Amino acid sequence: MSIFFLIFFSVYGGANFYIFYRSLQAIELAPMYLKITFGVFFWLSASSYVLIRALVPSDFFLYDLMSWVGSLWLPMLMYSILLVLLIDILRAINHFLPFFPAFVTTNIPAAKLTAFGIIVLSITIFNIYGYLNAKNIKVKEMTIELPKGEGTRDTLRVLFISDTHFSPMQDTSTVNKIIAINNKLKPDLILMGGDVVDDKSKVLRRLKIDKALLNLKAPLGVITCNGNHEHIVGMRDAVNFMEESGITVLIDSTIVIDNSVIIAGREDRAVASFSGGKRKSIPEILQGVERNLPVILLDHQPHQLHEASDNNIELQLSGHTHEGQMFPINFIVQKIYEKSWGYYTKGKTQYYITSGAGTWGPPVRTFSDSEVVLMTIVFKD
Repeated sequence: MSIFFLIFFSVYGGANFYIFYRSLQAIELAPMYLKITFGVFFWLSASSYVLIRALVPSDFFLYDLMSWVGSLWLPMLMYSILLVLLIDILRAINHFLPFFPAFVTTNIPAAKLTAFGIIVLSITIFNIYGYLNAKNIKVKEMTIELPKGEGTRDTLRVLFISDTHFSPMQDTSTVNKIIAINNKLKPDLILMGGDVVDDKSKVLRRLKIDKALLNLKAPLGVITCNGNHEHIVGMRDAVNFMEESGITVLIDSTIVIDNSVIIAGREDRAVASFSGGKRKSIPEILQGVERNLPVILLDHQPHQLHEASDNNIELQLSGHTHEGQMFPINFIVQKIYEKSWGYYTKGKTQYYITSGAGTWGPPVRTFSDSEVVLMTIVFKD
């Protein structure tokens, strides 16, 4: 993990220095006090994530404020790089095939300042759209047929929720939106796909997210597997918080629901990176479980989908990908995963990979939607 963080901060620091340098070039006509103000704002924003973890107590309101600033800085930085690179490409083309109008070439400092203003305005508008889009949690409804086996139910309404990432950015307002959706849909069972939390429990309790989650209910319970972010914030702390909030956590274990379906929750594959642990294989999880009922497998990351089909799992539910969350990351995600979002089949196994109800990092979605999925499961003889 130390190598990962070294690479991340090297890339992140280099990207910030690049944009800061190009910004100073663009605002060379601005008064010195404005340049100094811009520099202070820039580096405070760029370093907010590091500062809050090193210097700011998590029970202080400044922690929440700087969490917001740091998270929103990420899309600002990414889209700044993309737009500046686009300008550099246009400049290179203009060098060989001049096409810039005279008002650009005859007054370059003014043209650069104008470009700076256009870039800042464009990114701001794009982020506002992304924020509003992320907060608009959509409901996807679908019907899935599973073998009945020796089960007693003919149908089961399941609300599948994943990647809520509860934190100062995904606070009680997100919980309450999900609760309102749940109360309207009235599912029999709520299943969650991991990455439920994205900060320490003392922060989430201060924000009263635990109390809000107690109102997320279904007759047959609320069940989740863990995700990689539970490991990031501290596995034991995260599990205790979720269980105290009324959520049953399955880690390489199973539970039978109403004599009709077996829910199996896998340990997240990130356990190897964070604690050197090893998660159980699917046969190990199901060892001793009588396969007279269909199995729904909760596995946060949709890697190696063949494992579920090789073991005759009827349905796997996953999240993690966010379907890229922000353009153009979606294209990278679609190349990494066999299926990065939506319904999929492999052999006799059905899959659904959700884009998630919340967001990681910035509360911004400029490509995919925030969603929860209402599945009407029909059990067939």
